[in-house]
Amino acid sequence: MKVKEIATRAVTGVIYILVILLGILGGRFTFLLVFGAILGIALFEFYRMVEKKMSHDISKTFNIASGVLLFLSVFLYLEGITPYALPTLILLYLLVLIAAAIFLRRDDILHSTIYSGFGQIYLTLPLSLLMLLSYTDTVRNSGSYNWLPVLALFVFIWVNDTAAYFFGSLIGKRKLLEHVSPKKSVEGFIAGIVFTVLASLLFAHLCPVYDTLVWIGFAIVVSLFGTVGDLFESLIKRTFGVKDSGNLIPGHGGILDRIDSLLIAAPAALLYLNVIYYFAV
Repeated sequence: MKVKEIATRAVTGVIYILVILLGILGGRFTFLLVFGAILGIALFEFYRMVEKKMSHDISKTFNIASGVLLFLSVFLYLEGITPYALPTLILLYLLVLIAAAIFLRRDDILHSTIYSGFGQIYLTLPLSLLMLLSYTDTVRNSGSYNWLPVLALFVFIWVNDTAAYFFGSLIGKRKLLEHVSPKKSVEGFIAGIVFTVLASLLFAHLCPVYDTLVWIGFAIVVSLFGTVGDLFESLIKRTFGVKDSGNLIPGHGGILDRIDSLLIAAPAALLYLNVIYYFAV
């Protein structure tokens, strides 16, 4: 990799991290704006990638707008503004898909349904659960915005990815799943878990609102399921014959390439913290 490419990758990486930190630490409205925008861009990248090989009649714009509105409706529900927006939007979205299946006379109409629905399951649902995680407080069980678990989630993902890449490139010999992602190694996978656990010890020291063992468990969950998310997106890209989901972030690819680990790690982290709280009380 050339020096210019390394510099570009470093600069854009720092900008991406700063945007994420702004979204997390800026409060609930900044979270809504930043991650709503990330969701919209990720949906665009996903549908653009999928439609290259899958026939469809349902508008990409409709699916993107629906995903963002569903994300907004989750926010309205969590803020106690209205409990009706979320089920109403889900119902309307499903009715549109059903109407398309009934009235569009095509033998491959199932493609359009899969094209539309899977994007919402793969992207809108996990990011909505990420928002739910930001309202989860296993210590005080309050319903207010709580940035700590979301910040920890992202830091653990970044540490895991960085350690796995560095040690995989340095000492990686045994392939993890070569048919899915040829560059990932067993050594890098183990290094990612080890360094993520070390990062959790730092969180346990600086933010002792959770016990040390809870932080360690959190780190292991994020590391394991984040790797699954990364591998799954690699499988999707391999299926559709693309190297990156987009080119929005020079040196890193698209937004979807940056949040692939998050898409599986966020639901797993939310489940983990709620299970911990259930047994704690």
